[in-house]
Amino acid sequence: MARINRFVLVLLILGCTGCSTIEYYHQSISGHFSLISKRERITDLVNDSTRDEKLIEQLLRAQQLRTFASSTLKLPDNNSYRSYVQLDKPYVTWNVFAAPEFSNGLQQWCFLVIGCVSYRGYFDEKDAQSYAASLAEQGLDVYIGGVPAYSTLGWFDDPLLSTMLDRGEIVAASYIFHELAHQQLYLQGDSAFNEAFATAVEELGVRKWLQQQQRINELNKYESWLEQKTIFSNFISNAQQEFTQLYAQDLTPEAMRRAKMNKVTEIRGRFTELTKKYRQLSRYAIWMSGPLNNAQMGAFALYRDLVPVFSRIFELCNADFERFYMRAKIISELPEQQREILLAETNTCQ
Repeated sequence: MARINRFVLVLLILGCTGCSTIEYYHQSISGHFSLISKRERITDLVNDSTRDEKLIEQLLRAQQLRTFASSTLKLPDNNSYRSYVQLDKPYVTWNVFAAPEFSNGLQQWCFLVIGCVSYRGYFDEKDAQSYAASLAEQGLDVYIGGVPAYSTLGWFDDPLLSTMLDRGEIVAASYIFHELAHQQLYLQGDSAFNEAFATAVEELGVRKWLQQQQRINELNKYESWLEQKTIFSNFISNAQQEFTQLYAQDLTPEAMRRAKMNKVTEIRGRFTELTKKYRQLSRYAIWMSGPLNNAQMGAFALYRDLVPVFSRIFELCNADFERFYMRAKIISELPEQQREILLAETNTCQ
Protein backbone atom coordinates (compact mmCIF):
# COMPACT_ATOMS: atom_id res chain seq x y z
CA MET A 1 0.00 0.00 0.00
CA ALA A 2 2.82 2.43 0.82
CA ARG A 3 4.40 1.78 -2.56
CA ILE A 4 1.09 2.42 -4.33
CA ASN A 5 0.66 5.66 -2.39
CA ARG A 6 4.13 6.77 -3.45
CA PHE A 7 3.24 6.08 -7.07
CA VAL A 8 0.04 8.08 -6.79
CA LEU A 9 1.89 10.91 -5.08
CA VAL A 10 4.42 11.14 -7.90
CA LEU A 11 1.61 11.21 -10.38
CA LEU A 12 -0.01 14.13 -8.62
CA ILE A 13 2.96 16.33 -7.80
CA LEU A 14 5.37 16.17 -10.69
CA GLY A 15 5.18 19.04 -13.17
CA CYS A 16 5.94 16.46 -15.82
CA THR A 17 2.88 14.30 -15.20
CA GLY A 18 -0.62 14.23 -16.58
CA CYS A 19 -3.87 12.33 -16.29
CA SER A 20 -5.18 11.25 -19.67
CA THR A 21 -3.76 7.79 -20.31
CA ILE A 22 -2.43 4.81 -18.38
CA GLU A 23 0.66 4.88 -20.62
CA TYR A 24 1.40 8.41 -19.54
CA TYR A 25 1.00 7.43 -15.88
CA HIS A 26 3.43 4.60 -16.38
CA GLN A 27 6.15 6.66 -18.04
CA SER A 28 5.87 9.35 -15.36
CA ILE A 29 6.05 6.95 -12.44
CA SER A 30 8.72 4.66 -13.86
CA GLY A 31 10.77 7.58 -15.17
CA HIS A 32 10.87 9.37 -11.85
CA PHE A 33 11.62 6.33 -9.69
CA SER A 34 14.20 5.10 -12.14
CA LEU A 35 15.89 8.45 -11.77
CA ILE A 36 15.91 8.64 -7.99
CA SER A 37 16.97 5.00 -7.67
CA LYS A 38 20.30 5.99 -9.25
CA ARG A 39 21.09 8.75 -6.76
CA GLU A 40 24.54 8.80 -5.21
CA ARG A 41 25.47 11.01 -2.29
CA ILE A 42 27.74 13.81 -3.43
CA THR A 43 29.73 13.64 -0.19
CA ASP A 44 30.62 10.05 -1.10
CA LEU A 45 31.45 10.83 -4.70
CA VAL A 46 33.86 13.69 -4.01
CA ASN A 47 35.81 11.46 -1.62
CA ASP A 48 36.11 8.63 -4.13
CA SER A 49 39.54 8.81 -5.76
CA THR A 50 38.42 6.48 -8.56
CA ARG A 51 35.97 9.07 -9.87
CA ASP A 52 36.70 11.44 -12.73
CA GLU A 53 38.55 14.51 -11.46
CA LYS A 54 36.50 16.88 -13.60
CA LEU A 55 33.26 15.48 -12.18
CA ILE A 56 34.56 15.82 -8.63
CA GLU A 57 35.48 19.43 -9.32
CA GLN A 58 32.01 20.10 -10.77
CA LEU A 59 30.30 18.48 -7.80
CA LEU A 60 32.38 20.42 -5.27
CA ARG A 61 31.45 23.69 -6.97
CA ALA A 62 27.82 22.61 -7.19
CA GLN A 63 27.78 22.04 -3.43
CA GLN A 64 29.20 25.51 -2.89
CA LEU A 65 26.34 26.83 -5.01
CA ARG A 66 23.85 24.71 -3.07
CA THR A 67 25.08 26.09 0.25
CA PHE A 68 25.05 29.62 -1.14
CA ALA A 69 21.46 29.14 -2.30
CA SER A 70 20.27 28.56 1.26
CA SER A 71 22.68 30.76 3.20
CA THR A 72 22.61 33.85 0.98
CA LEU A 73 19.60 33.53 -1.31
CA LYS A 74 17.50 32.17 1.58
CA LEU A 75 16.16 29.29 -0.52
CA PRO A 76 15.03 26.03 1.13
CA ASP A 77 17.72 24.22 3.11
CA ASN A 78 17.00 20.54 2.52
CA ASN A 79 18.51 17.50 0.83
CA SER A 80 17.63 18.51 -2.73
CA TYR A 81 20.69 18.70 -5.01
CA ARG A 82 22.92 17.00 -2.46
CA SER A 83 22.88 13.74 -4.41
CA TYR A 84 23.86 13.10 -8.04
CA VAL A 85 22.61 11.12 -11.03
CA GLN A 86 24.58 10.56 -14.22
CA LEU A 87 22.27 10.51 -17.24
CA ASP A 88 22.98 9.08 -20.67
CA LYS A 89 20.88 11.65 -22.51
CA PRO A 90 21.05 15.43 -23.08
CA TYR A 91 17.87 16.20 -21.11
CA VAL A 92 16.03 14.62 -18.20
CA THR A 93 12.58 15.29 -19.69
CA TRP A 94 11.03 16.80 -22.78
CA ASN A 95 8.10 19.20 -22.34
CA VAL A 96 5.32 19.37 -24.90
CA PHE A 97 3.62 22.74 -25.38
CA ALA A 98 0.49 23.27 -27.45
CA ALA A 99 -1.63 26.22 -28.57
CA PRO A 100 -4.57 26.75 -30.92
CA GLU A 101 -3.57 27.39 -34.52
CA PHE A 102 -4.83 30.98 -34.41
CA SER A 103 -4.26 31.97 -30.78
CA ASN A 104 -1.28 32.75 -28.55
CA GLY A 105 -2.84 31.07 -25.50
CA LEU A 106 -1.06 27.92 -24.38
CA GLN A 107 -3.12 24.83 -23.70
CA GLN A 108 -3.15 23.70 -20.07
CA TRP A 109 -3.20 20.32 -18.35
CA CYS A 110 -4.57 20.10 -14.82
CA PHE A 111 -3.52 18.01 -11.83
CA LEU A 112 -5.01 17.50 -8.39
CA VAL A 113 -2.10 18.87 -6.37
CA ILE A 114 -0.11 21.27 -8.51
CA GLY A 115 -3.07 22.70 -10.40
CA CYS A 116 -2.93 23.49 -14.11
CA VAL A 117 0.34 23.82 -16.00
CA SER A 118 1.10 24.90 -19.54
CA TYR A 119 3.09 21.87 -20.62
CA ARG A 120 3.16 18.11 -20.43
CA GLY A 121 6.48 16.35 -19.89
CA TYR A 122 7.99 13.00 -20.80
CA PHE A 123 11.10 11.18 -19.65
CA ASP A 124 11.49 9.69 -23.14
CA GLU A 125 11.88 11.98 -26.14
CA LYS A 126 10.06 9.56 -28.45
CA ASP A 127 7.02 9.62 -26.17
CA ALA A 128 7.06 13.42 -26.27
CA GLN A 129 7.27 13.40 -30.05
CA SER A 130 4.42 10.90 -30.30
CA TYR A 131 2.15 12.96 -28.06
CA ALA A 132 3.06 16.17 -29.89
CA ALA A 133 2.18 14.48 -33.18
CA SER A 134 -1.23 13.51 -31.81
CA LEU A 135 -1.87 17.12 -30.82
CA ALA A 136 -0.75 18.35 -34.24
CA GLU A 137 -3.24 15.97 -35.84
CA GLN A 138 -5.94 17.82 -33.89
CA GLY A 139 -4.87 21.06 -35.60
CA LEU A 140 -2.88 22.50 -32.68
CA ASP A 141 0.47 24.24 -32.89
CA VAL A 142 3.00 22.15 -30.95
CA TYR A 143 6.52 22.62 -29.64
CA ILE A 144 8.88 20.28 -27.76
CA GLY A 145 11.54 21.67 -25.41
CA GLY A 146 14.28 19.65 -23.71
CA VAL A 147 14.52 20.11 -19.93
CA PRO A 148 17.90 19.71 -18.14
CA ALA A 149 16.35 19.91 -14.63
CA TYR A 150 13.01 19.64 -12.91
CA SER A 151 11.56 20.05 -9.43
CA THR A 152 9.18 17.93 -7.37
CA LEU A 153 8.46 21.07 -5.33
CA GLY A 154 10.11 19.67 -2.21
CA TRP A 155 8.10 16.45 -2.03
CA PHE A 156 11.24 14.47 -2.92
CA ASP A 157 14.96 15.11 -2.49
CA ASP A 158 15.66 16.12 -6.08
CA PRO A 159 19.08 15.02 -7.32
CA LEU A 160 21.66 17.07 -9.14
CA LEU A 161 21.78 15.77 -12.71
CA SER A 162 24.65 15.53 -15.17
CA THR A 163 22.48 17.57 -17.55
CA MET A 164 22.65 20.42 -15.02
CA LEU A 165 26.44 20.38 -14.94
CA ASP A 166 27.33 19.83 -18.59
CA ARG A 167 26.86 23.47 -19.58
CA GLY A 168 29.26 25.07 -17.12
CA GLU A 169 29.19 26.61 -13.65
CA ILE A 170 26.94 29.61 -14.37
CA VAL A 171 24.31 27.48 -16.05
CA ALA A 172 24.51 24.94 -13.20
CA ALA A 173 23.95 27.78 -10.74
CA SER A 174 20.95 28.92 -12.77
CA TYR A 175 19.35 25.48 -12.65
CA ILE A 176 19.94 25.00 -8.92
CA PHE A 177 18.59 28.44 -8.01
CA HIS A 178 15.65 28.14 -10.41
CA GLU A 179 14.48 24.75 -9.17
CA LEU A 180 14.88 25.67 -5.50
CA ALA A 181 12.84 28.81 -6.20
CA HIS A 182 9.96 26.52 -7.21
CA GLN A 183 10.25 24.92 -3.77
CA GLN A 184 10.27 28.37 -2.16
CA LEU A 185 7.05 29.52 -3.83
CA TYR A 186 4.66 27.75 -6.15
CA LEU A 187 1.25 29.04 -7.20
CA GLN A 188 -1.17 26.38 -8.37
CA GLY A 189 -2.56 27.02 -11.82
CA ASP A 190 -0.29 29.88 -12.90
CA SER A 191 2.73 28.67 -14.88
CA ALA A 192 3.64 32.18 -16.01
CA PHE A 193 3.87 33.39 -12.40
CA ASN A 194 5.85 30.34 -11.28
CA GLU A 195 8.36 30.27 -14.11
CA ALA A 196 8.97 34.02 -14.14
CA PHE A 197 9.43 34.08 -10.36
CA ALA A 198 11.93 31.20 -10.55
CA THR A 199 13.73 32.79 -13.50
CA ALA A 200 14.03 36.09 -11.63
CA VAL A 201 15.45 34.32 -8.57
CA GLU A 202 17.85 32.45 -10.84
CA GLU A 203 19.17 35.64 -12.45
CA LEU A 204 19.33 37.59 -9.20
CA GLY A 205 21.10 34.65 -7.61
CA VAL A 206 23.75 34.32 -10.29
CA ARG A 207 24.46 38.04 -10.03
CA LYS A 208 24.83 37.75 -6.27
CA TRP A 209 27.10 34.72 -6.60
CA LEU A 210 29.47 36.43 -9.00
CA GLN A 211 29.48 39.60 -6.90
CA GLN A 212 30.29 37.68 -3.75
CA GLN A 213 33.07 35.84 -5.58
CA GLN A 214 34.35 39.21 -6.87
CA ARG A 215 34.42 37.84 -10.40
CA ILE A 216 33.78 41.19 -12.03
CA ASN A 217 34.67 40.23 -15.60
CA GLU A 218 32.31 37.27 -15.50
CA LEU A 219 29.63 39.41 -13.90
CA ASN A 220 29.93 41.95 -16.70
CA LYS A 221 29.65 39.17 -19.28
CA TYR A 222 26.58 37.80 -17.52
CA GLU A 223 24.96 41.23 -17.40
CA SER A 224 25.64 41.65 -21.12
CA TRP A 225 24.08 38.25 -21.78
CA LEU A 226 20.97 39.21 -19.79
CA GLU A 227 20.68 42.44 -21.77
CA GLN A 228 20.76 40.47 -25.01
CA LYS A 229 18.20 38.05 -23.58
CA THR A 230 15.91 40.96 -22.75
CA ILE A 231 16.24 42.32 -26.27
CA PHE A 232 15.28 38.94 -27.69
CA SER A 233 12.44 38.57 -25.19
CA ASN A 234 11.03 41.94 -26.28
CA PHE A 235 11.42 40.87 -29.90
CA ILE A 236 9.34 37.74 -29.31
CA SER A 237 6.77 39.66 -27.26
CA ASN A 238 6.31 42.13 -30.12
CA ALA A 239 5.99 39.23 -32.56
CA GLN A 240 3.24 37.71 -30.43
CA GLN A 241 1.39 41.01 -30.44
CA GLU A 242 1.58 41.08 -34.23
CA PHE A 243 0.12 37.59 -34.38
CA THR A 244 -2.66 38.60 -31.99
CA GLN A 245 -3.56 41.45 -34.33
CA LEU A 246 -3.45 39.07 -37.28
CA TYR A 247 -5.73 36.51 -35.61
CA ALA A 248 -8.27 39.25 -34.89
CA GLN A 249 -8.79 39.81 -38.62
CA ASP A 250 -11.84 38.38 -40.37
CA LEU A 251 -10.11 35.88 -42.67
CA THR A 252 -10.93 32.39 -43.84
CA PRO A 253 -8.79 29.62 -42.28
CA GLU A 254 -6.90 29.20 -45.56
CA ALA A 255 -6.20 32.92 -45.85
CA MET A 256 -5.21 33.09 -42.18
CA ARG A 257 -2.71 30.24 -42.63
CA ARG A 258 -1.10 32.01 -45.58
CA ALA A 259 -0.92 35.27 -43.64
CA LYS A 260 0.55 33.42 -40.66
CA MET A 261 3.26 31.80 -42.80
CA ASN A 262 4.10 35.17 -44.32
CA LYS A 263 4.33 36.70 -40.85
CA VAL A 264 6.72 33.95 -39.72
CA THR A 265 8.94 34.61 -42.74
CA GLU A 266 8.85 38.33 -42.02
CA ILE A 267 9.79 37.84 -38.35
CA ARG A 268 12.68 35.57 -39.25
CA GLY A 269 13.93 38.22 -41.65
CA ARG A 270 13.75 40.89 -38.95
CA PHE A 271 15.64 38.61 -36.59
CA THR A 272 18.44 38.26 -39.13
CA GLU A 273 18.69 42.04 -39.32
CA LEU A 274 18.64 42.30 -35.53
CA THR A 275 21.60 39.93 -35.21
CA LYS A 276 23.65 42.31 -37.34
CA LYS A 277 23.24 44.91 -34.61
CA TYR A 278 23.35 42.54 -31.64
CA ARG A 279 25.67 39.72 -32.62
CA GLN A 280 25.19 37.78 -29.39
CA LEU A 281 21.61 37.14 -30.48
CA SER A 282 22.96 34.67 -33.03
CA ARG A 283 22.79 32.11 -30.21
CA TYR A 284 19.03 32.08 -30.82
CA ALA A 285 19.42 31.24 -34.51
CA ILE A 286 18.70 27.54 -34.03
CA TRP A 287 15.66 28.36 -31.89
CA MET A 288 14.41 30.73 -34.60
CA SER A 289 14.73 27.96 -37.17
CA GLY A 290 12.12 25.94 -35.28
CA PRO A 291 8.39 26.03 -36.11
CA LEU A 292 8.11 29.56 -34.65
CA ASN A 293 4.46 28.91 -33.98
CA ASN A 294 2.13 29.92 -31.15
CA ALA A 295 3.30 27.06 -28.92
CA GLN A 296 7.00 27.82 -29.33
CA MET A 297 6.66 31.54 -28.73
CA GLY A 298 4.25 30.92 -25.87
CA ALA A 299 6.74 28.59 -24.20
CA PHE A 300 9.43 31.27 -24.35
CA ALA A 301 7.10 33.99 -23.06
CA LEU A 302 6.03 31.74 -20.19
CA TYR A 303 9.51 32.03 -18.67
CA ARG A 304 10.25 35.64 -19.57
CA ASP A 305 7.26 37.99 -19.64
CA LEU A 306 6.96 38.63 -15.89
CA VAL A 307 10.68 38.53 -15.06
CA PRO A 308 11.06 42.35 -15.18
CA VAL A 309 8.11 42.63 -12.77
CA PHE A 310 9.70 40.34 -10.18
CA SER A 311 13.07 42.03 -10.62
CA ARG A 312 11.41 45.37 -9.89
CA ILE A 313 9.73 43.97 -6.77
CA PHE A 314 13.13 42.70 -5.59
CA GLU A 315 14.58 46.19 -5.89
CA LEU A 316 11.56 47.68 -4.11
CA CYS A 317 12.32 45.24 -1.29
CA ASN A 318 15.83 46.70 -1.02
CA ALA A 319 17.39 43.60 -2.59
CA ASP A 320 16.42 41.59 0.48
CA PHE A 321 15.59 38.04 -0.62
CA GLU A 322 13.43 37.18 2.38
CA ARG A 323 11.33 40.33 2.01
CA PHE A 324 11.08 39.66 -1.73
CA TYR A 325 9.79 36.13 -1.17
CA MET A 326 7.28 37.38 1.40
CA ARG A 327 5.99 40.02 -1.00
CA ALA A 328 5.73 37.53 -3.86
CA LYS A 329 3.83 35.12 -1.60
CA ILE A 330 1.35 37.83 -0.59
CA ILE A 331 0.74 38.62 -4.26
CA SER A 332 0.34 34.92 -5.08
CA GLU A 333 -2.47 34.59 -2.54
CA LEU A 334 -4.63 37.21 -4.26
CA PRO A 335 -7.43 36.30 -6.69
CA GLU A 336 -6.17 36.13 -10.27
CA GLN A 337 -7.52 39.50 -11.43
CA GLN A 338 -6.19 41.34 -8.38
CA ARG A 339 -2.87 39.55 -8.72
CA GLU A 340 -2.47 40.64 -12.33
CA ILE A 341 -3.30 44.25 -11.45
CA LEU A 342 -0.87 44.32 -8.55
CA LEU A 343 1.92 42.78 -10.62
CA ALA A 344 1.39 45.45 -13.25
CA GLU A 345 1.16 48.39 -10.85
CA THR A 346 3.11 47.48 -7.72
CA ASN A 347 5.42 50.22 -6.50
CA THR A 348 6.12 49.10 -2.96
CA CYS A 349 7.36 46.09 -1.02
CA GLN A 350 4.58 46.49 1.56
